[in-house]
Amino acid sequence: MKFAKFSAISIYTASRSHSFLRLQCLIRKSNMSGGYTLRVIPLSSHSIQSCEKTSGTDCMSDMDSWADQSSLPNATSMFQRERLNHGKVEISPSAYDTAWVAMVPARGYSGSKQPCFPQCLDWIMKNQNPDGSWGLQYPGHSLLVKDSLSSTLACVLALRKWNEGQQLDWTSSGLMVGLPVGKISFLPLDSVLFFPAMINYAKELDLTLPLSSTLVDSLLHVRDSEIRRNQNLEYVAEGLGNSCNWKEILTRQTSNGSLFNSPATTAAALIQCHDDKCFQYSISVLKVFDRWVPTMYPMAIYTHLCMVDTLERLGVSRYFRHEIDCILDEMYRCWQGKEEEISGHEFIDREHFFNTVGRQYSGVTTVLELYRASQMRIYKEEAILEKIHAWTSAFLKQQLLSGSILDKGLHKQVTDKIKNFHGTLDGVGNRRSIELYDVQNVQILKAAYMRRTIHNEDFIQFSVQDFSISQDQYQKELQQIQRWCAECRLDRLNQGRKALQVCYFLSAAVIVDRELSTARMSYAQVIVLLTCLDDYFDLYGSREEALRIIELVRNWNMQPAKTELSEEAEILFTALYKTVNEVAAEAYATQGRCVKHDLVSMWVELLTNSARTKEPWSDSKMPNLDEHLSIAWKTVGCKLCVLTSIHFLGMKLPADVFTCAELTNLCKNASLVCRLLNDLRTFKREYAERVLNSVSVQTIEGAISEEEAILKVKQMIEDNKRKVLRMVYQREGSVVPRKCKKLFWKTCKIAYFLYSHDGGDEFTSPQEITKDMNAVIWEPLEPKSFSEAVEHQEWRDAMRSELDTLEKSSTWHLSTLPEGKLAIGCKWASRQWNVEFTAYGFRQSVHDHYLFVKDIPLGPIVLLVYVDDILITGPSLSAIQEVKNYLHTLFTIKDIGDARYLLGLEIA
Repeated sequence: MKFAKFSAISIYTASRSHSFLRLQCLIRKSNMSGGYTLRVIPLSSHSIQSCEKTSGTDCMSDMDSWADQSSLPNATSMFQRERLNHGKVEISPSAYDTAWVAMVPARGYSGSKQPCFPQCLDWIMKNQNPDGSWGLQYPGHSLLVKDSLSSTLACVLALRKWNEGQQLDWTSSGLMVGLPVGKISFLPLDSVLFFPAMINYAKELDLTLPLSSTLVDSLLHVRDSEIRRNQNLEYVAEGLGNSCNWKEILTRQTSNGSLFNSPATTAAALIQCHDDKCFQYSISVLKVFDRWVPTMYPMAIYTHLCMVDTLERLGVSRYFRHEIDCILDEMYRCWQGKEEEISGHEFIDREHFFNTVGRQYSGVTTVLELYRASQMRIYKEEAILEKIHAWTSAFLKQQLLSGSILDKGLHKQVTDKIKNFHGTLDGVGNRRSIELYDVQNVQILKAAYMRRTIHNEDFIQFSVQDFSISQDQYQKELQQIQRWCAECRLDRLNQGRKALQVCYFLSAAVIVDRELSTARMSYAQVIVLLTCLDDYFDLYGSREEALRIIELVRNWNMQPAKTELSEEAEILFTALYKTVNEVAAEAYATQGRCVKHDLVSMWVELLTNSARTKEPWSDSKMPNLDEHLSIAWKTVGCKLCVLTSIHFLGMKLPADVFTCAELTNLCKNASLVCRLLNDLRTFKREYAERVLNSVSVQTIEGAISEEEAILKVKQMIEDNKRKVLRMVYQREGSVVPRKCKKLFWKTCKIAYFLYSHDGGDEFTSPQEITKDMNAVIWEPLEPKSFSEAVEHQEWRDAMRSELDTLEKSSTWHLSTLPEGKLAIGCKWASRQWNVEFTAYGFRQSVHDHYLFVKDIPLGPIVLLVYVDDILITGPSLSAIQEVKNYLHTLFTIKDIGDARYLLGLEIA
């Protein structure tokens, strides 16, 4: 990477749609008077690797690990590989956009009484939903209910315009049914803009709609307010009709003839302006999709980048290294050629960004990606990214507080990133991504759409299977490390922290690939030994014996006399001696050279400096901050963990790697990040014990306040984090293999993971991380589909039990499904319970039909129903128990105890 030309950093931002993409942000120096501009380019995080190819064993395009593809069914991976290779975008039809294309008159345009694209009319007539609507249907999905309103009205207008579809029952269809008068928020914001225009057009066509004048007036008022408040409305120009300056809008036309790659907007321009480029664009889209159009075209680049991003998030990208590299090479070629679909947006600040990118890119997802981008600052001065961080973090926090993020998956992602951005370990992130993956994922632009290229059962089944196999291996490795612990007699140490499982979990969460078992085990062994030695030095060992252990390590081959050490000290030295020798022997087998001297030297350095920092401070020998940190960074196990395990990452290490300045700087900067994060959590305890750390050393003599010292430490963490990331992405002149550099950064993430929780030191007192540890190692993933669930006996039994319960409760009566009607799911079963609740004295809320309230002398009893779950609260336990007893006489119920979570929120 040539830093003199531009700096490239791995970031997240949004492009072309409401979905996640890993991208590259190229920050280029402009003229001296112009400062910096930021250009967001739709490239994957691997694009840095694709910019320039290198030779040798450590190409930037290499995967983090080997992939044993034989460990998973070839047929499964073949399906994924085919999707990556064939280039076809699997996207659902857009009834809304197809209707607008259908309204385009034949050449001769507005004077013509024939449609230009009759095949679209034919598609509309053959694709009406059973309930009379048009658009995607997915039971229970609120976005699709809203989307069907716009899609249905657009299709009705197209049919009416050409006097087609009289045989369809669209006049009595579900059009607008359930749209509450006055509740305009029920509609998506873009729909509010183009919905009134379609209503006016319906009047012109003498089409009567089941809408009150009050509702129409409200829609017009909201639309006019939005027009006055927003500048970038060209994307929904079809909703502005004749009030648009269409000639000016056509100046935004792309080389493919479209407006914003939107078939609907382009069709509206074609109706208004008779533009030949718009006509050719519409022809080109229909050549691909035949009788219908999607809500955006083209989408190939965007979709393929989403595929890369999805595979990375699910933790299976290593199986598709060649395919991913081909995609990213093509993306980079497009970027070099400045092709429109991959060009980006330049922006300076928040206002400029929202005024530039257009409405289709300005949602929460886009802001989340920009927030991620702002976290990846690698230079000392990153003014633009710092500005982005300030406003995006404030925006996302406000969205969470206001409850504006309705999508549960997106809400979870925003919450996690705001809470602890750098503290998501790879294994934990993969698990969360798998759990949030939705085969029926629906995205919304103007219209709802689904992309089977990205969201399909093949991807999730493959990922679940891969994760499950990894869990099996992790469990076996944990047993191995427990045996190692017993063989080294470390389990006989009665004092100190019992952190064996936590140590292994941290290792498994950063070195996730199954094939790297030896690297993972050696990393975990180092953490265990460091923990045991630190506890001995810090808590219960004598200083004399600590110094004796150090002397024995320094004189490695000199065995201690039996009476020379206490039992605890002898166990610790023997465990260290045995483990280092075994690791050195394995490293010799993989690297072809002896590394024992390097390993022993690192242990001597760490233990010696640890002993020095344990000395109580006195006024006569008070170091300053720089002097303290020159020793303190060497007491962190970051260097030892990484430089022990890198011998087993599947690559040959250069002979001079351990002596190069680059590695020394990596060790120092990464270790400082870990040391300083720990200090922020432990400085009060250590001050009471008269042990110095980076906070107390600044405040003891009263030079600055505690608050000022903390701010300075936080800035030092930020500065060193940027240096680490800069070295990770540096290529020219780099000697250290990138896999090694990435492992340093992942080790820094462990420190963020452990020490950034509000509760304090999660390593010493694990609370929050226990859930993540169980999720990575122990808890099996729940099936993502019925076909997957029926493969497991326990899930078949659970389904049988659920059905038995519903049948015993007389929830339904078997009958023949009437023709043209849809069966409903069990979510509707709760409707049958309402009668029983009201009979017992509960009244149903008119504001929320799932809420029931019963008044008793002590106060109200509240009952909240969701599907087949009931939450009860009230003024006394006896009153609640009485309700439960009554319910049990009516239904087969199971009391699962006190509520801990409600709709994903923890109940304090």
